Amino acid sequence: MKSKEGCLILSLTLLGSFSINAYCSSHWDEFLKQPDKDALVELENTITASTQRCSSDVAPAQKHRTQLFELIRKGNQSAFRAALLVSKCWDGGEAEDFDLSAGIFFELQPRAFLQIVKERKILDSQLKYLLTMLPLDTVDDIDRKIYVVKNRIALLKGVDEDSLKEIKKRGLSFLEKEKENLDRIKMEMGKVKNPD
Repeated sequence: MKSKEGCLILSLTLLGSFSINAYCSSHWDEFLKQPDKDALVELENTITASTQRCSSDVAPAQKHRTQLFELIRKGNQSAFRAALLVSKCWDGGEAEDFDLSAGIFFELQPRAFLQIVKERKILDSQLKYLLTMLPLDTVDDIDRKIYVVKNRIALLKGVDEDSLKEIKKRGLSFLEKEKENLDRIKMEMGKVKNPD
């Protein structure tokens, strides 16, 4: 008799977890079907209504993060805004993937990037990584890294809007420090190759 009760409890527990998981992903599924301003408002309402912003019923699952980051890399403003709602929930590889995607978004839409970062009151600690995380194709190529950072500096300097001056200045300081660091690394690498 006890084994039947145990099986029943286990079955109900599993069934309950499946229905919770179905609900959990539904708001991200809905947003990702059509990631526009209206869907963002719905998603934001769902997320802000939750008492635990980083719980599994609020933060996107792996499949949703993959789709979300792809949309960000394609320049989708609503996807970038949605990711910022839950970006504090991510660490390690998830955070790096988001930062990398945000950097590519910046290259596509520097003005929109600055406007969104300003509106969302992104801290300098996060802004630095959003701007300085470089694409994977730069990993073993110091010249490519320097090129990407110089390009981002030029894009940032090209944004000429008074309301964005302060965030632009902060972003430039991070990128210029990154360039200085990369230039130093390149110089040190040259010394190792030519020790005379």
